[in-house]
Amino acid sequence: MLVHTSSWHTGSGPTASGAALAAPPQVDSLVPLKLLGVGGRSAVWLVERTGQRSSSVTWVTGGDAPPVQLALKVPLQAPRTAPSLRSGVQELQAMLPLIHEHLVRPWGLVTTENGPGLLMDAYPAGSLARLLRSGHRLSPGEVVTVFSPVAAALEHVHAHGASHGDVSTANILLSSEGRPVLADLGDAALLGMGASQAAPEADLAALAAAAWEALTGRAPEEGSRRPPLGAVRSDVPAAMVDLLEEALSPSPPGLSAGQFAVELYDAAAAHPVDLTDHVDDETLAELPTRLPASPAPGRFSAALARLRRRLWGPALRRVPTVGRFRRRRQRPS
Repeated sequence: MLVHTSSWHTGSGPTASGAALAAPPQVDSLVPLKLLGVGGRSAVWLVERTGQRSSSVTWVTGGDAPPVQLALKVPLQAPRTAPSLRSGVQELQAMLPLIHEHLVRPWGLVTTENGPGLLMDAYPAGSLARLLRSGHRLSPGEVVTVFSPVAAALEHVHAHGASHGDVSTANILLSSEGRPVLADLGDAALLGMGASQAAPEADLAALAAAAWEALTGRAPEEGSRRPPLGAVRSDVPAAMVDLLEEALSPSPPGLSAGQFAVELYDAAAAHPVDLTDHVDDETLAELPTRLPASPAPGRFSAALARLRRRLWGPALRRVPTVGRFRRRRQRPS
């Protein structure tokens, strides 16, 4: 988990305390622009490619051209928490089989004085946690826009025999357009490892808890201590309330991340996330000048259609409604 540096400073540069925690990386072909965030074990810098070749950088592009600006994750000189389960090389190896449009994409490795650094897509708009700290609460439509794609990404992770293990609002990043991605796959666990968090059900419960937090501004309490979501936010549709409660239950009845993605998408009309009042001036300049009334059909809509066909079979001409699907997997009385 990374703490976005906007809570420490104003302007484009990190404060003295941030600089003390993480000195700018010195790499021939990369120019550090600003510190994006610092966690317990690493710092993430926004860097820009110069175009020159460097023996310090090993690219893993798959034939695609990397963006001009990237995020560079480098180990801290003095980590503040226990070391990662994986080195930078192992983290890259863990991420490569899991490439998905709503997972942070790796682009290569960089040799730094503190150890291997990882080049990834940059998301200067920051995390969902940062957005919530600014006082913004997602509308039901914004919850659909953020969490349905992330749930589809989790389905992809689980289908590859892994689990994330640390789903949270801090690990959901947003592009300038409000497109969500799930980050911090470095310690993703193989299913069956025995750890309680290394399970699809734990990932799904954590995702539902993050959605609850995005709606209410606080993490949900457990069991009977948790107030009814409808009482806290009366504008949340009943189908979304039921879905989140089901995912948060101790034993969700066969609910997968893919099913969660589809049902959440059907629970409310998706609405773009408005970041206008919640980003710094540099990122504000990159925001679309006009937000559409609803997200245009794109790759996620097509991916969701494929996910529906996989979950319910190609013979279905009409996608079942939440209610119909819910009756098929109703809890036994």
